[in-house]
Amino acid sequence: MKKTNFKGKLMAGILAALAFSVGTIPAAMAYMTDIAETMDNPFTIALDSTSEIVEKYPDPDPDPDGNITSYEKSVQVINTGYIDEYVRVRLDFTEDDIRNKTAFSWDGTNFYTVEDYKNHLPEGWVYDDSDGYYYYTKIVETGDWEAVKKTLRYDEATGQYFYKNGQQIMETAMITTPLVRYVRTTFDSPQDMRSYGLNVYSESCPFYFGNDYSGAWDNYLAG
Repeated sequence: MKKTNFKGKLMAGILAALAFSVGTIPAAMAYMTDIAETMDNPFTIALDSTSEIVEKYPDPDPDPDGNITSYEKSVQVINTGYIDEYVRVRLDFTEDDIRNKTAFSWDGTNFYTVEDYKNHLPEGWVYDDSDGYYYYTKIVETGDWEAVKKTLRYDEATGQYFYKNGQQIMETAMITTPLVRYVRTTFDSPQDMRSYGLNVYSESCPFYFGNDYSGAWDNYLAG
């Protein structure tokens, strides 16, 4: 049977954080000829929360089994900046009909419809019906992103990072646990099978906006 091409698309929307003062650096002294008084140039450092989506997506063209297509698509968010942060993710299908035919799993054994998956999420994730986002409740800490990204595969066409073939899922404080690991779509018939997009969006906010993920996001989004 001819392969069906399933392309996972990525659009990582990263929210810029408000300016964060980490303390005033001792004033730099600017001396000018023939000026009796010195001129102080105080400045502060502004830091933004930044992140990237990392996917384990080894087979973008899976062979269907009858009218069923199953594939691995692990979705994580990693901290790429210099301050701790909270992150949230949105998953959108290019067709509502495909969404209704698809099930998610985080262990490869138990699959749940997209609608029911929000009640069976992996540790650290919660779903908010009011805005359609999956929120990671734990702080995603800073780390050595420059070293980590050298271990990943960067796809210039999509501008995203992927695990290399055979590479193990990262389990550190600077990256979330996978929101999803496996996807299965059951079409009405082999003739009904078609390609589709599963778009992943992520956003981040600085940890200091609240005492927990909920408070931080409420304060951050309130402006």
